[in-house]
Amino acid sequence: MTVDTSLSVTGLDFETIRANLRNYMAARPEFADYDFEDSALGTLLDLLAYNTYYMGYYANMAANEGFLDTAQLYESVASHAKVLGYLPYSNQGPTANVKISYTLPVANSTLRAITISKNTKFKSTVNGVVYSFVTPKAYTVSANSTNGFTSYLDLVEGTLLVHRYLYTTANTSFVVPNISADTRSFDVTVTTSGNTQTYLQASDLLTSNSSSKIYFIEPDRGGKYKISFGDGYVGKQPAYNSTVSLTYRVSNGSRSNGARTFTAIGSVGGYSTFTLSTIDAATGGASRESIESIRSNAPRAYEAQNRAVTINDYSSIILKNNTDLRAVSTWGGEDNDPPIYGKIYVSVIPSEGTLISTDRKNRIKENIRKYNVQSIGVVIVDPTYLYIVPDVSVRYDPLATTLNAQDIASAVATSIVAYEQTNLNRFGDKFRFSQFLRSVDLSDTSITTSSAVIRGQKRFVASTVSANRYVINFYTSIHHPHDGHVYAVSSSSFTYNELTAYFDDDGYGNLRVYSLIGNERSYINSSIGTVDYSLGTITIDSFLPTATENANSEINITVSLDDPNVSGIRNQIILLSGATISVFNDNTGQRENLQSSVATVGESTTLLQTSSSSSASY
Repeated sequence: MTVDTSLSVTGLDFETIRANLRNYMAARPEFADYDFEDSALGTLLDLLAYNTYYMGYYANMAANEGFLDTAQLYESVASHAKVLGYLPYSNQGPTANVKISYTLPVANSTLRAITISKNTKFKSTVNGVVYSFVTPKAYTVSANSTNGFTSYLDLVEGTLLVHRYLYTTANTSFVVPNISADTRSFDVTVTTSGNTQTYLQASDLLTSNSSSKIYFIEPDRGGKYKISFGDGYVGKQPAYNSTVSLTYRVSNGSRSNGARTFTAIGSVGGYSTFTLSTIDAATGGASRESIESIRSNAPRAYEAQNRAVTINDYSSIILKNNTDLRAVSTWGGEDNDPPIYGKIYVSVIPSEGTLISTDRKNRIKENIRKYNVQSIGVVIVDPTYLYIVPDVSVRYDPLATTLNAQDIASAVATSIVAYEQTNLNRFGDKFRFSQFLRSVDLSDTSITTSSAVIRGQKRFVASTVSANRYVINFYTSIHHPHDGHVYAVSSSSFTYNELTAYFDDDGYGNLRVYSLIGNERSYINSSIGTVDYSLGTITIDSFLPTATENANSEINITVSLDDPNVSGIRNQIILLSGATISVFNDNTGQRENLQSSVATVGESTTLLQTSSSSSASY
């Protein structure tokens, strides 16, 4: 009989490796009758197995680090991104916009403008911490029609630092020592024999030559960045023994978001008699890019090739250059409602809040213009929110649980919140009715069945100053089984003609305003707008309420839906709001608990902005 003395190499865990080694040795005649468990030979087997396990582990890790999709170390992921021409974004300070108005001096024949230099310092306090802000560029404030000086300034958070290096044959690239450096703020100068020249960050190698004064930024170890220069063929090479000066901002990232009140540190433009008022609080602050973000964004940036042609190009570029945005939705004008050709439409969700300011929209459009390869206009529109209002009923078996009806309701509320967090609150998300009910059913094993009535809700900000037209689009059909089927539309209250009033429909496509006299509806206006049931569009014409029931002037419009499965289209985001939970005893059929407070995101989301136009869409 031939003994099998081959060594099995299957399995990479410690126990399998040790068993393979033991079986190999036990099959050898010279080790007959040896004890491989409690003897010194057993210890040697442990040592060999551990060594083999370590080698396999490190070989696997080394192989993983060789690919962008599997690398786990920041240095590895950043190195792969560099091959794709992608620069991971750094810490970025938020930007605020302020208005400066000089009380003195008054313009005259010799003073027609005031120059505010770059990096003029300001400060602001957020949550008890003082942060430094500076002007990212120089501003010229020209005299206005009343011979005063008023202008708008951007202020960016960050503390200024300066480093100087000696450019030599052995030292041609320089690591920026601060991991919190904001690469957007890099100012590089090269001084040779008393002559100082400014170098700009390389943006397009196709237009660079041997005399182009450019520098390159690339990621380095430990999340730091490194600057280098051209070789005399692509980019001008500094002379040896030149002094390289780097001025930049060290940013606190997102921690300084929300700064609103600013104070100048010293004079501004040579004068101290001025007032500052904040137009837009500081937004846009972000921490340096995470490994998962690099892994996701680098291939997309490579596809875009530093130009905006496709819809995905616009999304990738906007996300890369605006790191505080949580999501971006883009679509062509041909897909807009109504179609407008030759335009790209963009909608964004900030990490904090729901809308971005007009100034921020202009900055995004100005930045994207650099990447356009065609004369295509970019239109940035605010996201709109469709709120799903679920009226949930569950039946439970009290003999199958130690929980009472209130506990069951709390468990269902937790499931509803989790469903929204997992499946909604992003562009393109869908509310799927069956999945929603499944999550409710799984709230507790004692739940025997569940059902829900699903309605849709839109909120619009109504002007109490001027009569406006509002178009409210649900992008899904409103339940209307036949003409004359009334009350598919309802609303929150508002004050109209000095009465507490509400909206409803007459079943024939007319939107009405009514007040209540006792339990009876008294109609103040029987045709203030129209309802298109099939398209899911409500139009309100020349509407001027004098007040609304909440402080932010929002009015809620709620409709019955034809289909409880709803998709987010273009700039529409789906959230849950106004959920009610009824808990019934499955044995008696009696309702034992009613909960009407579920802490979903949609419950607290507000539009935050009042439309000043005569026609607004939601």
